[in-house]
Amino acid sequence: MRLPLLAMLLTVVLSSGAVLGQDTDELTLHGVVSNADGAPLLNATVRVQENHVALTDTTGYYELRVPRNGLPTRIDVEVRYVGKRTHRATLQVPEDSSRLRHDVRLPALDLYMDEVTVTAERARESVSNSTYIIDRAAVEQSQAFTLAGLLQLIPGQSITNPSLQGAQTINFRTDASGPYSRNNAFGVGIFMNGREINNNANMQGLNPVENPRVPFRSLEGGRFGDREYETGDTPGGGFDLREIPVGNIEEVEVVRGVASAEHGDILEGGVFIETTAGQSPWNAHLRRSGGEFNLGVNKGFQISPRHILNASLDYLRSNDDPRDQIKTFNRISSSLLWTSYYGSDRDIRNTLSLSYRTNVDGFKIDPDFDTRKRVFYRDQRVSFSNRLRLAAENVLYDEMTLSASGSWARSKSLLNEYVNPGVQPGNDTKQEGVNEGFFIPPNYRGKRKILGEPVSLSARLKLNRAVRVGDWDLNLAYGGDVSFDANYGAGRLINPRRPVPRNISSSRSTSFEARRPALVQGGAYVESTVSGTIGGHKLVSTIGLRGDSQHGYETLSPRINTRFYLTDHLSLTGAYGLQVKSPGLIHLYPGADYRDYALLNSYTGDVGESVYLAYTHVERDVTDNVQPMRSRRLEAGLEWSAQGTTISTTAYRNVTDNGITVQRRPEHINLPVYEMQGQGADGAPEFVDTGDTERVVYPQGYVTNALYTRNWGVELTASTPKIEVIQTSFSLNLSYNQSYYYNRSNSFNATDPVTKPENEIRYGVYPNTKQKSGRLQGTLTSTHHISDLGLLLTLRTEAFLYDYERTLDNSNRAVAYVNDEAEIVPIPEGEVDDARFDVLDRAPSEGTFRHYPPFAYFNLHANISKDIGKAVRLSFFANNVLNLRPRVWKNGRPKERLNQPPYVGMELRLTL
Repeated sequence: MRLPLLAMLLTVVLSSGAVLGQDTDELTLHGVVSNADGAPLLNATVRVQENHVALTDTTGYYELRVPRNGLPTRIDVEVRYVGKRTHRATLQVPEDSSRLRHDVRLPALDLYMDEVTVTAERARESVSNSTYIIDRAAVEQSQAFTLAGLLQLIPGQSITNPSLQGAQTINFRTDASGPYSRNNAFGVGIFMNGREINNNANMQGLNPVENPRVPFRSLEGGRFGDREYETGDTPGGGFDLREIPVGNIEEVEVVRGVASAEHGDILEGGVFIETTAGQSPWNAHLRRSGGEFNLGVNKGFQISPRHILNASLDYLRSNDDPRDQIKTFNRISSSLLWTSYYGSDRDIRNTLSLSYRTNVDGFKIDPDFDTRKRVFYRDQRVSFSNRLRLAAENVLYDEMTLSASGSWARSKSLLNEYVNPGVQPGNDTKQEGVNEGFFIPPNYRGKRKILGEPVSLSARLKLNRAVRVGDWDLNLAYGGDVSFDANYGAGRLINPRRPVPRNISSSRSTSFEARRPALVQGGAYVESTVSGTIGGHKLVSTIGLRGDSQHGYETLSPRINTRFYLTDHLSLTGAYGLQVKSPGLIHLYPGADYRDYALLNSYTGDVGESVYLAYTHVERDVTDNVQPMRSRRLEAGLEWSAQGTTISTTAYRNVTDNGITVQRRPEHINLPVYEMQGQGADGAPEFVDTGDTERVVYPQGYVTNALYTRNWGVELTASTPKIEVIQTSFSLNLSYNQSYYYNRSNSFNATDPVTKPENEIRYGVYPNTKQKSGRLQGTLTSTHHISDLGLLLTLRTEAFLYDYERTLDNSNRAVAYVNDEAEIVPIPEGEVDDARFDVLDRAPSEGTFRHYPPFAYFNLHANISKDIGKAVRLSFFANNVLNLRPRVWKNGRPKERLNQPPYVGMELRLTL
């Protein structure tokens, strides 16, 4: 892999150098950037043709030199400033002058602007139809407490009430559930200010092979009365989005299609977050809704013309039921962002970010209900990142970005539950062989906890070079990255003498610190964005190749996004790519699996006269060469855009293979046979080894790659500009997704042994059931905006049109059997129906189809905001504002209500 990558990088460098020698003439773009009142703006960013950047000085003046050789007749200009509306323009390049002046006034980002964005919009600069931007205006209008709430603006997502009493993750373009959904969430990459935020080092879960039917579990959720709570952690799944506040987010880019070759270790897409960086006034918000309370404040301090400090503080408290304090979630987040400019032209920019966050997912036990289960999660995290950008025109690059980042966290998961199972045998040895165990009291409070200290470090290098070859523009990008993830926590701490009910035996403590699980991976890429014309029609394509090395496995990932303009307003899009995601530490280091087999178990009521003799089997390595998961992605689309109105449709097909799960395989052990020999003088039982053995075939779980998912669907989006007559704009998104998924491995039925002569056949092996599911839904957003009054009314109508689940037929015949040696013996295809194997028949699995609910239904959400001058904004929002809760009936009786109950809240926002 390394040689091809080096060859490609060398080609890029030589090509860049050859073309660079031709650049002799320049066009100078200059002007003044000011606010709406004409006051100059310092350090406004002016970008031309992507790679050429300049900053304004204290007078608001900027000057930017662009190589003129081969420059197109029109250039795209973008001007950004914190708290201001982004300016975009296309300018005609003068033929008879080397200078072009372009002055810009940026209005404040408030409700007095001509238009306000409240939804996720397709990224204008992106070649793909599957990339969306959530800008600062939409962030403020979302009234989201977490990143999960903000991402509900993306097409295909549903709008739900805040659910902060359990971990929040995000799925892209799938309707699969269970482990398939977990892998999808694990494969969504999250990046903040260039720093990757992942779940690779999260080991806050039980040993996944302890319960293969529900692997990668954390310590479950709490329970109080009739209230059940979701788990507070997601080992082996997506990053918990509750940890990311939105108060200081400037922009979010969401890629659900084929990502840039720059980004590795992602499977299903990426979320790219940029926080506020620049001088800004005091911004504070106070939000109250249901049991949630949120307070946030941030400010950008201009320390000097070359140094800016952004500070942010956010507090969130969520109480599940305001009538009590049983279940709460609390989060405190703080961050500092130091931006510095160096060089005479300020062409060196360094951004240093420091953040601290702590959250407590707590559960208090009421003294009157002290038999209840209590689950407690706490996570404290310190993060840093440094991003250095250098603009310089030379043989290698126009712009170089070098970043380094890291995080250290302290995680605690605690399960505390009253247990009354009666007297049970127990064992705490970690060695293979025969041993005497003990007896556990009949009732007690059982505890188990997991203490983790995940550490993540990464570094990334990116170089850009813009060149012109004939009539074609090439934006070359190349670079690489390396990352390190580890966990040095105390690990899973279990008291075998006081186990929780589901772990009366077989569980042992596991130290992460002693084993020091670690994952090192790296990659390199080369990518080129090519634009030009073919037959008078514009073509823009991004073509890239990425190579990754992930814990011993190397992959090459080609990726391409392309857009071909049939006319100035109508374009075709297409994309193809391969994306890979490395397993996490909990997949690679699940810990040893312990099994205790009772040889003698006699309890008389007196521990001194009782005996529990067991054979402990230890399986140290329960991973089966776990490989990276792979996703092959294909999409095609059509977009029409004119006079501010845009209509686009995209069809996609994504195949995810090598999905991670736990597979059970037959193994055997020969257990010694012991007999009781009465009692000794002290009353203690005496026993003896008879010398005989008994063979036991058992299912051993292994972490492996076996899941397959195929998702395909169609998405339609449409948007209009504000219609002045009614002061209203509209946005529509409609999506249909169908998922087909199954476990490629066969299932081993270890609970129903078969008796055959000479133990030729012990168990049957059967193919797993295949499933399908699909969903059709849409959202219509109407935005009524009276800019003169600073008034905004947003109505979102959701339509849930069709939802189904289907299991396919599955044969009752075995495809293999397990013999007494625990060997899997395949049955030849021509002998599957042989009468010799009738004994293995199981009940046939007939296909099922469930259309639920059996009708379409709707929901309506409202948001109204009013700016009072330039400093105050009041907002009121209501989910399910009309209390639309249709009933589903079964056998003449109401079974369930659809939609969540109405949920209302208010927000006060101050800009000082």
